[in-house]
Amino acid sequence: MTLRYRRTAVGFLWTLINPLLMIAVSAVVFSLVLRVGLKDYAIFLFSAIIPWNFLNGCIQAGGSSLIANEGLLKKIYVPKQIFPVAASASLLVDSILSTVSLFVIVFALGAKVTTALFFLPVAFLLTGILGISLALIFSIVCVYLRDTSHIITIVMQAVYYMTPIIYPISLVPKQYHIYFQVNPLVYFIGLFRAPIYEGRLPDLHTIGICVVTLCVTSLIGLALFQRFAKTLIFRL
Repeated sequence: MTLRYRRTAVGFLWTLINPLLMIAVSAVVFSLVLRVGLKDYAIFLFSAIIPWNFLNGCIQAGGSSLIANEGLLKKIYVPKQIFPVAASASLLVDSILSTVSLFVIVFALGAKVTTALFFLPVAFLLTGILGISLALIFSIVCVYLRDTSHIITIVMQAVYYMTPIIYPISLVPKQYHIYFQVNPLVYFIGLFRAPIYEGRLPDLHTIGICVVTLCVTSLIGLALFQRFAKTLIFRL
């Protein structure tokens, strides 16, 4: 994380500036211009930006982690899973620190201070495990299918708008709700939106789906590395 901000003018503050600008722009567009009838829209958006930025970052950075360290991997033996795990862990630390810092602004905007906020460490733990698992999966896929890194950017832009991040699901016609119910990101966003925006604990259904999702992705990630770890070096 230190190397990432070396020789930059504001250093770690970039982890605050990026989400803050995203929230500010989206809040102006959707609450003032498009007039989304939602109270405390900035807080609503902030609660979803936290897991989205982290998971999107894990897929992007994790996917390129092995290719970016190709030279090192060809020179010495290093456990290959270290690179996607390290990339995800760094993003998780950034996400936690930026969330704590931005809470000062969010509270000033009227966020609810309830005991439900004590659930956030659990939310970060569950989301962190999912992020590491996704990084492991995409780090392998990007090595064997090089076009994947370019496709990911396009797909994640589509997923961003197909997930209720900048709008509430109540604005979506009921006949389309089924597509959101099968989107696991909806439930991980719920882990943060419930305590931060709604002032309550996430329901057991949301937590259960998140646990099942991260278990499946973890098994897939570990299985892929076990299957391709020995031949991976020949595809770099």
